Amino acid sequence: MVKKYLMAVLLTISILCTGAPSIIIDGGHFTNVGKETPSFVYDGVSVAYLFDFGGKNSLELGGGVSFVSPVSSRDYFQNDFFNTVLKIFIGQAYDFTGESSAGLRVVSRAGFLVLNFGKFGLFYSISPVFYVRVGFLSFGISVGLEIEQFFGEKTLPVFQTGGEITYRF
Repeated sequence: MVKKYLMAVLLTISILCTGAPSIIIDGGHFTNVGKETPSFVYDGVSVAYLFDFGGKNSLELGGGVSFVSPVSSRDYFQNDFFNTVLKIFIGQAYDFTGESSAGLRVVSRAGFLVLNFGKFGLFYSISPVFYVRVGFLSFGISVGLEIEQFFGEKTLPVFQTGGEITYRF
């Protein structure tokens, strides 16, 4: 039993220490697209751990917390309730420029989302990120699209804008 835990700890450390890992903190504004769907607007923060194994492709794991805006329809915003959207995701990032001081990275993420601890669903997003790197930090802005599907409801196309800060170890 102790060997299994020791092996799990060693495996975790080796995964986290290989390549050039990064932590990404990004904030975003999300609003649905289309007049036939109920209004859904929220703002939030995500944190992702980026595994960079060399080359231009990277893997990221993360999660986020967002707060639903009162301008959203009653399907999504409830009075006298802590209106939140929680996300857990896995993603892939492709960096077109590699180690330059400015560049373009395209990020796609897929995962689970929970609205107000009662509605569950899946999402997929893709967004280009334009960034400027200063030493171990990079600062970026992004614009993208996200498809959200709450179980038993219509699919929501969502427009997203945001900014991010990345720290490379």
